Amino acid sequence: MTPSERHCSNCKRPMRVLDLSGHYQRRVEIDTCPYCCLVWFDDTESVRLAGPGIAAFVREIHGAMQAGGEHAHAVSLARVQSCPACNAPLKRVFDMSRFGRTSKLECPHGHGYYQTYILYLAEKGFARPLAWSDIRSLHAAGKEVFCAGCGCPLPARPVEACPACHSAVGIIDPARLALAVAPDGPASSVNAPAVEQHQCHACGGAIDLTRDIHCPHCHAPVLRQDTEDASASATAAASAAEAALASVRDDSHRLKTASQHAVVNFGEDRRTQRLRNVEFRMAVGLLIGGIALALMAWYRQPAQRANWKRQEAPLISYAPRFKEAELKCDLHSSVRREVRVRQLIVAPGAPGPVPTNATYGAMQAAYMQAKTVRAEWEASGAFDMLEQQFGVSNADPRSLPSGLFRRGEALAAVERAAFCLPVHEISPPLLAEDGFHVIEVLEAR
Repeated sequence: MTPSERHCSNCKRPMRVLDLSGHYQRRVEIDTCPYCCLVWFDDTESVRLAGPGIAAFVREIHGAMQAGGEHAHAVSLARVQSCPACNAPLKRVFDMSRFGRTSKLECPHGHGYYQTYILYLAEKGFARPLAWSDIRSLHAAGKEVFCAGCGCPLPARPVEACPACHSAVGIIDPARLALAVAPDGPASSVNAPAVEQHQCHACGGAIDLTRDIHCPHCHAPVLRQDTEDASASATAAASAAEAALASVRDDSHRLKTASQHAVVNFGEDRRTQRLRNVEFRMAVGLLIGGIALALMAWYRQPAQRANWKRQEAPLISYAPRFKEAELKCDLHSSVRREVRVRQLIVAPGAPGPVPTNATYGAMQAAYMQAKTVRAEWEASGAFDMLEQQFGVSNADPRSLPSGLFRRGEALAAVERAAFCLPVHEISPPLLAEDGFHVIEVLEAR
């Protein structure tokens, strides 16, 4: 069913199609029933309306409210039952906009939703609940807020209903509608009116326009005078928006003229810029060539091409490269006071005095030999035979302590294994200041 063929779900009259201005210079067509004061939005048509489109729709609302005396034909959402597109039952939906709460009847199949004129104005900010800013402004002016229904003073805080007669508390604010029409317009385009509560013309009770279009006390419809300020504010805001758009167009024209001058100047400076680019590329090429020549000269000097594997360093400095395996400590090792060990020392290089420095290659060979010695010792238990080959007679007493010794009397690697390993267990190769130690704990006290 096309929009032009839709009929109002309440009065069954053909709905009027309004062609309004939307965002990005597009048009938006909405369906409305002026007799029932209802509007049908397809999908996102409500948010696609631009400021001039909202202002035109508000003027249509004002004209419909003036028709037929006091527009007694206006209906509540409760009387609307079916979707004009698929005739499916509608469901009530409550939403929160940036101006406050609102409600609508939505199609369960996503065709759109119904809203009354007054609920649409409430969604755009024309009617809203009482806020802290309103209370503070009234108190600053020396005024108090009274209930429009019974005249009872209201508390100095935002409330939804009067504590005496339980009437809804809401205020009319055309400046908020102007903000919805022209959010980027100047703040002085529409002056904010004094806070005014909406009062029913029939019974005098306060009406909350964010809920429905009928008085909750006597069910009388709202009067047509309620939309006059809305129409005037929307028109003023739309004029301000159009003036701002004209100013933007003038600015774009000036920018276009300036860009044309910039193109002419660019043509004149193009040769100068090209020469600068050539000079920059030549400078970069010379710099790269100099760096390449320096690297070639450095690589041609054998003395400067030192191989780090051939450089000698203290034995203990290779500890990060030969990380020892994790030692499995005895459960009672923390209470040891004295220990006695026997050990083999595998030093890098040829047998003889223990060297103080060695290359990385020699250290790697000594580490592999220490692992072989430990495996042979653990398999055969021939310590005496291995001691003749790897024993160090002139070793430092801290490196090869004899008898029982305490903490602090041996090298750190020897002490770490002696006060941790279980008795009669052989340690993995441990690097110390004089080589790789393979240690067995004989006695612990």
